[in-house]
Amino acid sequence: MDKKSNSYSLSPIWQRAVVAGSIWGALEITFGSVLHNLMLPMAAGTLLALLGVLTVSAIVANNIQRGFFLRAAIICALLKSVSPSAVILPPMFGILFEGILIEVGLILLGANIFGLALGGGLALLSVLLFKAVRLYMVYGQSIIDFFKEIFSRFDISSSVIAIYFLLFAYLVLGVVGALIGYYTGKRRNTDLLNSLEYTMFDSEVKHFNVTDIFALAIHLFALISFLSLASKFSLWVDIFIATSYVAIVLYLYERPRKMLKKLTLIVPILIFSFILPVFTAQHAEIFLQGAYIFTRAVFVVVALAVIGIELSRPGLKNLFNRGFFKPVYNATAMAFNALPIYLNLFSDVGKTPKSVINGIHGAIRKNVWNGIRPIIILTGGLGEGKTSYLKNLVELLNANKSVRVEGFIAKGIGEPPLRNGYLLQTIPEKEEMLLCKRIAACGLPNKSFEFDTALVEQMTVKYKNIMVDTVLAIDEVGRLELWGDVWAKLIEHHLKNTQNPLIFTVRRENLMLVVERLGLKNAIVIDIAKTPAEECSKELLRVFTSYLEHL
Repeated sequence: MDKKSNSYSLSPIWQRAVVAGSIWGALEITFGSVLHNLMLPMAAGTLLALLGVLTVSAIVANNIQRGFFLRAAIICALLKSVSPSAVILPPMFGILFEGILIEVGLILLGANIFGLALGGGLALLSVLLFKAVRLYMVYGQSIIDFFKEIFSRFDISSSVIAIYFLLFAYLVLGVVGALIGYYTGKRRNTDLLNSLEYTMFDSEVKHFNVTDIFALAIHLFALISFLSLASKFSLWVDIFIATSYVAIVLYLYERPRKMLKKLTLIVPILIFSFILPVFTAQHAEIFLQGAYIFTRAVFVVVALAVIGIELSRPGLKNLFNRGFFKPVYNATAMAFNALPIYLNLFSDVGKTPKSVINGIHGAIRKNVWNGIRPIIILTGGLGEGKTSYLKNLVELLNANKSVRVEGFIAKGIGEPPLRNGYLLQTIPEKEEMLLCKRIAACGLPNKSFEFDTALVEQMTVKYKNIMVDTVLAIDEVGRLELWGDVWAKLIEHHLKNTQNPLIFTVRRENLMLVVERLGLKNAIVIDIAKTPAEECSKELLRVFTSYLEHL
């Protein structure tokens, strides 16, 4: 225990956002790659935004919450960082912007179906806006001159009508997507509310060193400076600066080298770069203008790629694992655990609209598990009734028949605080055996009680070999286990060698010590004084059944 553990409770709305962000992120990664490879202008961004709106609308259909959509978008955007796409930073910002605009809809019309519909429409409109910004960022003033030249060849009123029609069509598409998601969630009773806080444990946050973001700052400065000052220099100077930067980056980073080898990325940029000057430049300057546009575009693409690389460095992770950003860090860590499940699910989904919607619904219905083995810690003070709570909880769970809980509770003999001993009662058989008896009035616990070591060994062997779909419950995990005694070997065996869900009872004052001793990274910590056993059993039943489906 050379590292001190810290705990952080992830609120229900963040847990809900983990589910939505993970499903949305899986859609972005799986279908995004297919759509981008088709090379249809605007198709990928439009369809992915529509799927995102539909997904989050279905998830919140029974309880629309402000703040949820932004959280889900943040998680989805961060999951997008593992996408095989050549450039991931612009899509990450696009996803984040979509989440913000859905929240705007709820602010304007309230947390109801009307606000959701407006937010969905605004989110789809952001696709057009973001595309325009990205084109300007990559191709500069040339893209504006190009469209001016194109529009000048048509009747101005017709051009304006066409633009308004396109904006209206995207707005309606977003509204329809939000409504489809909403009514799908309502009709199929999608209810993802979880009243239990999920607790993350980690070691003390390492000291952050400013040098950890030095490379990131350099690339951000290079990108901003070039885009701001390029127009101040001649085209030859701009080409030289862009080419020099790209050459240095390609020498230092492997990912941009692989990225530029993809013809599907580089050929469209090359062709478009030399088409634009045909409409915007004099004949003698077409080649020079085209070379500038191409080098500028490659500069922007490479810079965004390397910024994405630097954002994933451990130093930046340490920066975000603190203060205001801590819930984002912990929720995203949980989402990365769940992501492979949804990626696998969507890999088998057909490409028809009906199959995609059914796949999204299937993912939502299987969402309660977040990808992490459920470890439940029931905590309370001395004499508050942890054992009685565990007994009631287990009976409620086993009565459902869809989950089987085995293990034991420790029934005290005599009155607290100085019990005469403890009986071990097995679950679910309710067979009772004397576990230990008091031999001293005070002192260390292992000197106060004499344990039946043969019984401890017998129970350890028995419960090491439970079925893979069984939940193991162990009562009174405390100081003896901290010293490696009594149930320590049984607990360590399951933590290292099995994937069984676990339930422990731990005194409140021993909670962090037990967490450190067992090396726990996450758990659902339930204070028995705050959560009734009936409510707890309903939530845990959903968590366990969802988890066991994936084993």
